[in-house]
Amino acid sequence: MVSLCELKPGQEAEISNFTDSSVKCNSQRFGLFEGGKIKCIAKPGPVIVGIGKQIIAIGNNLSKKIFVTVCENKR
Repeated sequence: MVSLCELKPGQEAEISNFTDSSVKCNSQRFGLFEGGKIKCIAKPGPVIVGIGKQIIAIGNNLSKKIFVTVCENKR
């Protein structure tokens, strides 16, 4: 398990945990739920992630408080 800010562009992950309930509540407003699948699109500063057909930017402070499990790329 790593923090969201540690993902590399192109990696897919499943959201595992949040540091506290306020982070969890704020993240749910953007569609980030435990068990949700995301894909890191870019990291020009904030982390740009794709959630389904939605793309959002998550600031570095918030991305350090969201923990994910990196999915294995199956070829």
